[in-house]
Amino acid sequence: MSLNDEPDENNHIFYDPVLILRPISHATNISLDQLNFVVVLFLSFAIGFWFRYQFRTADRATRAAVSAVIGLCMCYFCYGNAIVHLFCNGFGSYLIIVSSNPRHVHKAVFAFAMGYLVLIHAYRWMYQKTYCLDVTGSMMVAVGKVTLLASAIHDGMGRNENDLTAGQKRDAVKNIPSILDFTSYMFNFQTIICGPMNHYATWSDFLDVKHVPKNEKTGKPYDPTSTAVQKFQGAMVFTIVYTFLSPYFPMSLISDPKINQYNIVIWWLISVIASTVHRLPYYFAWTITDAICNISGFGYDGIDEKTGDAKWSRTTNVRPMKVELGQNYKEMVDNWNIWTVAWLRRVVYERADEKYRTFAVYVTGAMWHGLAVGYYMSFLSSALFTLSAATFRRCMRHRFLDNPNHKLIYDIVGILASKFLIGYIHWPFYVMNFWPSLFMYRKLYMMPHWIALFIYFYLPNICPPQAKSVSIMSKSQGSDKTNPTSDSPLTSSTRTAIEPSKSERSKAK
Repeated sequence: MSLNDEPDENNHIFYDPVLILRPISHATNISLDQLNFVVVLFLSFAIGFWFRYQFRTADRATRAAVSAVIGLCMCYFCYGNAIVHLFCNGFGSYLIIVSSNPRHVHKAVFAFAMGYLVLIHAYRWMYQKTYCLDVTGSMMVAVGKVTLLASAIHDGMGRNENDLTAGQKRDAVKNIPSILDFTSYMFNFQTIICGPMNHYATWSDFLDVKHVPKNEKTGKPYDPTSTAVQKFQGAMVFTIVYTFLSPYFPMSLISDPKINQYNIVIWWLISVIASTVHRLPYYFAWTITDAICNISGFGYDGIDEKTGDAKWSRTTNVRPMKVELGQNYKEMVDNWNIWTVAWLRRVVYERADEKYRTFAVYVTGAMWHGLAVGYYMSFLSSALFTLSAATFRRCMRHRFLDNPNHKLIYDIVGILASKFLIGYIHWPFYVMNFWPSLFMYRKLYMMPHWIALFIYFYLPNICPPQAKSVSIMSKSQGSDKTNPTSDSPLTSSTRTAIEPSKSERSKAK
C-alpha cells in the first residue's frame, strides 16, 4: 500500500499537511497522508488517557477548551490550512443555529452543511487527480454532528414534547450551546479525525463529568481502561493483518484477467477474501477511535445485565465479527458504520415525508459520501438487498427453527450468501465509476439483483410469513416504553435506518 505523498495542486485545497514525517514516509514507502493519520490516532489514544486523569475534576469550560484545542492541533497536523473548510462549515452552521427559528433550524442547517460538503465533493470529483486522506473525511463527520445538534435543538425547542420518541426526548437540546461548548463538540480530539458521530446531549454530560456514574462498590466512576486497551489491541490486529494481506488481495484482483479465468467458485472465494481485506482499514480506524473515546472516559452505555460490568459501546461504530459472520445482509448493515445509520435515521428518516423516507435516506447517504456514480449504484442496491433480506427472513426463518440441523444449515447458507453480497454490492462503491462498476454485475448477469427482486415481490405469496403473536408484539412495545435507550443505535443493533419497529413508528407519528 503506497500512494504518492506529493499531492497535485488541486489536492492542496483540501490537503496541506505538516511535513515533519515526510522522511519517514519516504523511508517506509507509506504515503504521508496515511502516516500522519495513523500517528495522530496513536497520539490521541495516549492523550485520551492523560486527559481523563488530568481533567477529571476540572470545570466544564476547561474540559471543553482542552479537548477542542488538542483536536484542532491534530486536525492541522493532518490537513494544514485546509481546516478552513471545517471552520466555514462548522461556524457557518452555528450562525444559522443562533439566528434561526427552532422550528426550522434543522432544515436550514442541513441545507447549508450538506450543501457545503456536496460542493467540495463536486470539486474533488471534477478536478482532483489523486486520492488522499484529506479534510473531506473529517467534514463528513462534522456535517453529521452539526445536523444531529440542529435536529436535537428542533426537538427540544421547536416541537411539542409529546410528539417526540423516547430517543428524541433523551437527546433533545433545550438551550443553544455556547460557542465554546459548540467548538468542543465539533472539534474535540476524540472524534474530529474520523468520528464517530455522537449526540450533543451525551457530549454535554461528558463535559460536566456526568457521563459516567460512580461504581457502587468502589465509589469511583467506572474505569474504561481495560475495555479501551482491548479495542486498541483489536485495532492493531486489523492493521497488521491488512499490512500482510493487502499486497496479495487488493480489491482490483477481482477484475484481474488472470483471476477471471478461474471457475466461478474459485473467483467467488477470491472476491470474498479481497472484500474482507478491504474492510480491515475501516475496522482499524473505527475501532481505534472508539478506544480513544473510551480511554478519555467517553462512551459509557450502562451496565451489562449479564456480567454486571460497565458497557462502553455508545461510541462504537462497527462490530466486525457481526459484519463478517452476519447471518443476513440486514444484520451486516446494522453493524457496519453504526453511527451513520443512526444519523440518517434521526436526521432524515424521522423528519422526511413518509412516502419518501426510504428514498431520502439512501440518496442522502450517497450524497454524503460523494458524487461518484458508483456510490449511488451501491446504495440503491443496498436498499434492495436490505428489504429482500428482511422479507426472506420473515418468510423462511421460522420454517427452520424446529430442527437444530435445519437451523444450522439456514445459518450457514445465510452467512455465505451475506459474505458474497457485501462484496457484490460494494464493488461499485470501491471503483466509483460507471463502467467499471458494471463489471461484477455483468459477470454474474445481475442474478443477485433478479433474485432479490423475486424474493421481495413474490416470496411472500409463495411462502407466507408467520403471523406475529399478540404476546410478542405487546412485549416489544412494553420494552420500548420502559427502556429509555431502546431506540439507541448502540443498544438495538438489529434495527436499521429504514425499518424501525412498529412501536417506534407509532411514537414518531
